[in-house]
Amino acid sequence: MTIGEKIKRLLKEKGMSQNELARRAGMSSSGMSTIITGAFEPRMDNLRQIAQVLGCQPGDLLDDDDAIKNAPEIPQDPQRASIIRDYDRMSPDQQRMVRRMMDALLED
Repeated sequence: MTIGEKIKRLLKEKGMSQNELARRAGMSSSGMSTIITGAFEPRMDNLRQIAQVLGCQPGDLLDDDDAIKNAPEIPQDPQRASIIRDYDRMSPDQQRMVRRMMDALLED
């Protein structure tokens, strides 16, 4: 089940509209729509807000991807975790800039 399908199921269970979820999660209706339709993957901060409004954990909304579920546990690196937290707090424009910088650094 995809993130969008899980959100739709929880919305139905709670008798909540997509627009109400968007408003309570601090998102636009169109942004929420792109997540629910699967056209866009939510940023972690948005996923946390959606989960909070729906009364679940962010991990409960993630795709049921067998490859991810069956992947070996990766040891936590504090520096990596810090970078990811910082990235998740950035605006979409800042994230795109970081992606371009990473691509430039990784070029052969």
